[in-house]
Amino acid sequence: MKTRKTNLLASLVVGVALLSACEKAKVTPVTTNNLKVATQSTLPSGYTVPTFVTNPKNLNIVMFVPTDNPALSDYKTRLTDLMVHFQNWLHTEMSRYGYDKYMGLAKDTSGLVKFIEIPAAGPQADYPYSSSISANKIINEVNAYKATHASEFSNSQHMLILLPQRTDASSDGQPFYGYGKYCFALDNSNMAVSKIPNPSSNYIGGMLHELGHGLNLPHDHGKYTSEQPTLGTSLMSDGNVTFSKGQPTFLTGVDAAILNRNEVFQDPSPSETPYGSATTTLNANMTYNSTAQTFSLTGNFTSDKTVSDILVYLDPKTSASDADYNAVTWRFNPGAGNTLTGTMALNDLYYKTNEPYELRVKLLLNNGSTISKAYSFSFLSGVPQLGVNGSAKFFQNASYGGYGVSLPVGNYTTADLISMGISNNDVSSVNVGLGIKVIMYDGDNFTGSSIELTSSSSYVSTFNDKASSIKVIAL
Repeated sequence: MKTRKTNLLASLVVGVALLSACEKAKVTPVTTNNLKVATQSTLPSGYTVPTFVTNPKNLNIVMFVPTDNPALSDYKTRLTDLMVHFQNWLHTEMSRYGYDKYMGLAKDTSGLVKFIEIPAAGPQADYPYSSSISANKIINEVNAYKATHASEFSNSQHMLILLPQRTDASSDGQPFYGYGKYCFALDNSNMAVSKIPNPSSNYIGGMLHELGHGLNLPHDHGKYTSEQPTLGTSLMSDGNVTFSKGQPTFLTGVDAAILNRNEVFQDPSPSETPYGSATTTLNANMTYNSTAQTFSLTGNFTSDKTVSDILVYLDPKTSASDADYNAVTWRFNPGAGNTLTGTMALNDLYYKTNEPYELRVKLLLNNGSTISKAYSFSFLSGVPQLGVNGSAKFFQNASYGGYGVSLPVGNYTTADLISMGISNNDVSSVNVGLGIKVIMYDGDNFTGSSIELTSSSSYVSTFNDKASSIKVIAL
């Protein structure tokens, strides 16, 4: 039965990780009585529509309205101003890295940002915060509406879904997180440019943070020495708090590079299909120079699609659920002959005493897709352990859950694995150290079918619960 359970876990891991990662954005109900307020249909006297950029493909913005909690009457003008503020902020941040790009916002017939107002099938209680089922229910209803109202939507894959802030007695709030190409946030009367800074609410910054997730951005942290003291807080770390409070907040270079290839930032539209698949290989290694106090990235790659950027994440695993808020990032150009080359300063890391780390190397393609490999290493008494006593760690469940057992370089039969604490046919995920290759066999004594891993895998889907013998090999 473990195979079935693990498959379910793997299918939910992205959504669940972001649910917990953005827990700080969880909302509480308000008690204002707005049940009979009508949706704004004309521009108020004296209101000036702001100038903003519309691209061939634009962000879809949905106002999803439960049956017992209608949208606030002024939301179209108020949120137009806020979305344009977001558009300009993102452009300013991207311009620091040389990207003259704007997030596309569609216009309605009044010249405002276009909001697609969709009546929900149920009351607000049907769409709580605390369940991924709630998000899927909303997405299913939005897609059903889209099937019969396709002309109201832009032809992009990205969608910000807003719900009026709950007015019932529940403390559970509503969806306020992002995963895949979707992100969720609330609307209330304080969601306005004029309410920045707001000392009592992180909702405005929270909306921008979750929008980042909906635009392909994972969590990351600014460099502790060369960025954070001068630029403030990374949006995709704790920037929801600092942005709301009017404090310095920034996009990392990796974030800007990802947005530079996002489909809603393109004008004109590129010839390549956005986020198309690619056939690639990626081999990476990292060394440490104790004199210069730097890491050096080396390696090579192949790809049948153009690679625009090399993205590197050094992510301390400070807890089982740290959600990558502490992942410090670097961006490099692809080297000559499809090589990986880059240098990273040790003092840009905060955690460097005795912590386990994950090195993630990503190829960012021109079409916006990323291809990633992950490797494990650790610090010991302040010294990074790279290629020293190389090992791989084998976990019972997907996403490095259940028991975990490290195996140094060597060959392990079924009896060996059992003696080390790994049950037969019980491995679902593997952390692979730098300079290590793992071969798992479904038969004892290195027989039968096999799978080869040169980087970490959070779910060995085709080989789940099949390992009966294992080789851990130094490269």
